[in-house]
Amino acid sequence: MTAVDAPAPEAVPDDWRAPTLSDAEYRWRARRYRFRTVRRAAGFLSPYLIVWGVFLAIPAVWGIFLSFNQGGLIKGDPRVFVGFDNWTRTVSDSELRTAVKNTSIYVLIAIAVVFTLAIFLASLLNHYKKGSNFYKVALYFPLLAPPILGALMWFFMVNFDFGILNLIKRTVIGGDGIRFLGDNPHALLTIVAVEVWRGLGFWVLFYLAGLQSVPEELQAAAKVDGAGKWRRFRRITVPTLRPLLLFALVIAVIFNFQLFDSVQVLTDGGPRLGTATVVWFIHKRLFKFQDTGLAYASSIGLLVVVLVLTALSFWLLGKRRQREA
Repeated sequence: MTAVDAPAPEAVPDDWRAPTLSDAEYRWRARRYRFRTVRRAAGFLSPYLIVWGVFLAIPAVWGIFLSFNQGGLIKGDPRVFVGFDNWTRTVSDSELRTAVKNTSIYVLIAIAVVFTLAIFLASLLNHYKKGSNFYKVALYFPLLAPPILGALMWFFMVNFDFGILNLIKRTVIGGDGIRFLGDNPHALLTIVAVEVWRGLGFWVLFYLAGLQSVPEELQAAAKVDGAGKWRRFRRITVPTLRPLLLFALVIAVIFNFQLFDSVQVLTDGGPRLGTATVVWFIHKRLFKFQDTGLAYASSIGLLVVVLVLTALSFWLLGKRRQREA
């Protein structure tokens, strides 16, 4: 075929032609596109952002403001600006220091016990499939009961005079009963037992879902290489579940620092402030003594502590990931 007979080149579609926009018009169109994208995203997020702002952000800012004031909670009680006086009182208040110490001890014991039991039971349920549904329901059932009802159930179990545990002890072992709620540290350990009993089912199912996501090929390969159960758990299961463990730790710290219901029902902070927690202290100061300044300063302090512990947990995980990389 000669050059004369060659077909003419096809016309280039308009969409394929080089852009003819000026730099200013291109930047304007880019800004317009980003604005439409942000507006669309804000539209989808607006229901959550409205609820978050009304029920969390605004009350938190208002609480920070009230922590520098005294009074103003009820009608007829004028609000007086006192500066950092409330924050100074939080440091010097001996009752609050005792509540912080009790809460810290409770958080450490409760998280350690419930995580250990949850991982152990989740491993059993993951290994033995037969009848596992019954045990899942049985473990999760206490969480369905309201916290007040669960605390009342334990009150009738551990009561010194007619509690079933003391009746069994007097009948089987003999001797006097145990003052579960009247002596320290029995009272605080009883509170730990109540909360572990309530939350164990949730954490068992939580870790069971994580264990079922561990690749079976890795477990089988390690087993062929001669690795025992404990070594497979330490070298395969734990590294795989590490992000899940971090999330569990953060959630557990946040919820356990807010312990209130069981303490209010079973001991009311006693004996001798042996079970007083930070939230119980805030409730007492706010509603019994109307000490609004100290209550709000303590609540903001608790919020700061929880945020710092959460950030520290994420920072430690990030450092560990960098070392592993």
